[in-house]
Amino acid sequence: MEHLEIKGGPMKAIRTGIAILNVVAGIAAFISSLESGHILLKISAAFIVLFGLYLLTNGFGFERCWIKSDDEGLIIKWTNRISAVKIHNSRIFKVSIERTRVMIYRKELKPMKLDISYFEKNQKTEVYNFFIEFCRKNNIVLEKHSSTLL
Repeated sequence: MEHLEIKGGPMKAIRTGIAILNVVAGIAAFISSLESGHILLKISAAFIVLFGLYLLTNGFGFERCWIKSDDEGLIIKWTNRISAVKIHNSRIFKVSIERTRVMIYRKELKPMKLDISYFEKNQKTEVYNFFIEFCRKNNIVLEKHSSTLL
């Protein structure tokens, strides 16, 4: 496994519906504020539309989750990070798989926590399998906690 990207499930449909409602409500608020001279109404309508676009585009692309594995290490882009993080294989001490998170223990640095509590069962299984395969390929210590059995 060289690349793993987590796609949204049923929450994506709910989020898309809320985003469309925000865009429509923002446009309606802007049109109704044209008759009034208050600039604050126009600005608030613009922010409602902007928030709808944010939800529609999955945080303008910032909220994507993916992991890439190559010969040198891991490149991780998770929802709690703005930019991707590269971890060299020699810097990884061990990987711990738990029910709600994956911990990557790095030498001389704080462990990196990847929260998977909001994933669906099949997405969690994909993440577990990715890290099991990655640790097996690169001879990295893997801890599996008994609560990770789904």
